[in-house]
Amino acid sequence: MKAGLVTAGLLLIGWEIAGRTGETGLFPPFSAAVRELAEIDVWADVLPSAGRAIAGFLIGSLAGALLGVGIGWFRALEPWVRPSLEFLRAIPPPAVLPVAVLALGATSGMRIAVIAAAAMWPVLIAGVDATRTIEPRYVDVARISGARPYVVILPAVLPALLAAMRVALGIALIMMVISEMIAATGGLGYLILQAQRTYAIGQMYAGIIVLGLLALTVTSLFGLLERRVLGWYHEQKGRLDG
Repeated sequence: MKAGLVTAGLLLIGWEIAGRTGETGLFPPFSAAVRELAEIDVWADVLPSAGRAIAGFLIGSLAGALLGVGIGWFRALEPWVRPSLEFLRAIPPPAVLPVAVLALGATSGMRIAVIAAAAMWPVLIAGVDATRTIEPRYVDVARISGARPYVVILPAVLPALLAAMRVALGIALIMMVISEMIAATGGLGYLILQAQRTYAIGQMYAGIIVLGLLALTVTSLFGLLERRVLGWYHEQKGRLDG
């Protein structure tokens, strides 16, 4: 942890020196970008962006988990849907934005839908693959003992789903920024793009700093949640490795 902080500090010092010695004005010192942070409206730009990213991430993750586990469990269904899923998954999410704007309008709901659609795929594929590895006889034993099938399914797929959700969270943040750069009037993506267009370079870098801090915060919180939820899994894995 201390080594990481030292590295980060050295990078910021390097940024400051490079900005002060540069002549183009396209790379301001770190201190200049920090001063611009006070001009960013947290209520109008940061919180709406964070809300859209988290809402899209949660909706997409839930949909991906339900569909993935369902498709993986009903194995006869997979050959019918797998080619279509692979085709749709291969489409870059930003390519869907123009269609979404035409269909849903330039609204927050559209941006949440696009974020959810992009975040869904890693969780869905992980759910299919993890569910297919479950031995049917374990479920049969659970049924004979009077337990519900999810008692076996949930612990088996949860580690894979949470790992995929970590990937989906990064995708959600990326799509949040991209969706706010198209037909938007607010948000971090809009702020960064407008600053670039008006040559407010310091504010542009300030927006990028805020975006990085937001990403660091949500991914750290998710990491804490993941470790708490999977405490039993890591403890069991440690025993097996030991």
